[in-house]
Amino acid sequence: MSLVSKDESLTTSMAHVGYLILKELENVEEDRLSLTAITSGLRQKKITQYRPIMFALLFLHVAGAIDFKAPYVYKM
Repeated sequence: MSLVSKDESLTTSMAHVGYLILKELENVEEDRLSLTAITSGLRQKKITQYRPIMFALLFLHVAGAIDFKAPYVYKM
C-alpha cells in the first residue's frame, strides 16, 4: 500500500491529512485534542469525509506519532 494513491486527490491523502492533524496538535498547549476538535479543524480546510480522517489517524498511530485514550488523541 502506498501513502498516496494515483486515483485520489493529494489534499485527501492520509499523509496530507495526517500532517494537518499533527499541525493542529502542535497548536494546542496540552498536546491533546478531542476527535470533534480534530474534525472541526479539518472541516475548515474542506476535509469533510470520514475515510481520509480515519486513514490519517491510523497512519499516525502506526507511525507512533499519536496515541488514543478516549475521548482524546495525544501527540507522542
